[in-house]
Amino acid sequence: MRTTYFSEILYTALQVCGLDRNLTTLDRFETVRDFASRRLQTIWESQDWPDLKRYTKCTTVLADSRRKVTLPANVGQVIAVWNKDPLAHNAIEKDFTLYEDDVYLANDLDFDVWVEHRPDAPRLFGKPWSSTTTYSTGAQVYYDVGAADTTQTGLVPKEGTPSMGDFYVYVGNNPQAGQIPPLGVWEKVSIPRLFTSFLVHGVHADYQRSQGNADLVEAAEADAQKALDQALDQVLRQQGQTRRINFRNY
Repeated sequence: MRTTYFSEILYTALQVCGLDRNLTTLDRFETVRDFASRRLQTIWESQDWPDLKRYTKCTTVLADSRRKVTLPANVGQVIAVWNKDPLAHNAIEKDFTLYEDDVYLANDLDFDVWVEHRPDAPRLFGKPWSSTTTYSTGAQVYYDVGAADTTQTGLVPKEGTPSMGDFYVYVGNNPQAGQIPPLGVWEKVSIPRLFTSFLVHGVHADYQRSQGNADLVEAAEADAQKALDQALDQVLRQQGQTRRINFRNY
């Protein structure tokens, strides 16, 4: 999956909103972050994006006369269930029922299946990384790898260095301070590059709405919708990633 730096979204959105990227305050950063996080979930779940799909072989168990699929921990939303790996075989799509967080098959004779799924959209909530802050498992920070700051990452583009700011989640077992992303104990939060334009215009629309500029919101929302349409065009027409229609025999 091609990804984008959050700093690209941050600085472009600020400029579109009429805010100087060279005067990026913590308040402005958090505003863009929160709006982008909301919009990321919207576009993430709006379509059947090929880059987000995963295929995992799963076993099943018999539970109360029903065949229950044993799902791995990284499954967010189940899209389909197949009798074979659909990327390698002419597989048959199976009927299934979702009940709470479990998947049950209509046919109790399927012992192994392939689950087509996608992870949940990442939530953006981290503040800029600081060497003096102690981070626990699951904490999130924003850090600009290009600037390579060792005390506290900046929010303003640093002259002479590339802008490579992203969010990172602390995955270490013990709380620590001074660990610089992305080394070892940090895991990058990846944002699909395909979503960049939609996120920028979506942030712009939400910002204008928050400022009470109703006359500007409609145009900004139209720009966001156009960006979504262009992303779909790239997937469906340019890359030819159309979902095959499956007919089931009974």
